[in-house]
Amino acid sequence: MKCIFTSLILTAFLVFGALPAWGENFIALAPPYPPYCVSSGLTVKGMAVSTLTTIMNMCGIPLDEDRIKLMSWTYAFENTVRGPERIMLNAQRTPDSEQLFKWVGPVVTSKIVLIGRKRDKLFIPTREQLNGYRIATVRWSRPEKSLLAGGMDKDKLERHPSHVQALRSLDKGEVDLFAFTQLGAPCLMEGLGMSKDDYEICFTFDEEPLYFAFSKDTDDNLIARLNRALKDMKASGPSGKSQFDRMFEGQLD
Repeated sequence: MKCIFTSLILTAFLVFGALPAWGENFIALAPPYPPYCVSSGLTVKGMAVSTLTTIMNMCGIPLDEDRIKLMSWTYAFENTVRGPERIMLNAQRTPDSEQLFKWVGPVVTSKIVLIGRKRDKLFIPTREQLNGYRIATVRWSRPEKSLLAGGMDKDKLERHPSHVQALRSLDKGEVDLFAFTQLGAPCLMEGLGMSKDDYEICFTFDEEPLYFAFSKDTDDNLIARLNRALKDMKASGPSGKSQFDRMFEGQLD
């Protein structure tokens, strides 16, 4: 009987004692997508990063900043598909990707907008009228892909290698509109010394829910716990605002 009791204690220690260590090898792959994921020296910061680390902590699986890597969209997608213990931030949940990952979210809904100069006083009531405007995009960016998926002709876009050239062309009047995310564009403008008060959203082209995509080897119970933690994080507090809202507001100030 004593041997059996000792054996049970040892088994419980091995099982429950190992739980905190499970998942310590997670690596989060963060495609650049301001303000959700941005490079900050040798680390990655942003709204999505803060949310992920918060809910991981809530579930007892802390994710150190050195395990969050800034990667291209293609590499992050392919690496998370292959796994193991991979997390892709700002992932789109589509019929094609549904079975490739395990999902936490939606985390946030990103608005793809077209921004113009206030002094141009542009009025764009329908998507069909966009074909009459010169639109600057960042080549291969999510906003550009959204425009193309929504029926815009690639030949009518002014495609630039980075947001610097795209915003400079808008500032000079070489294009009419710049396609980016509603929250991300002001961050880019500020970095270039441009006043966001000189610009306005002329058209909201699309909205996309963003998720955390976990590699398929991730335990289902952990996915359920993370989704509950995200829900709790978004629940309104005594002030009427959630922890999620307060955190985002602090990062946008």
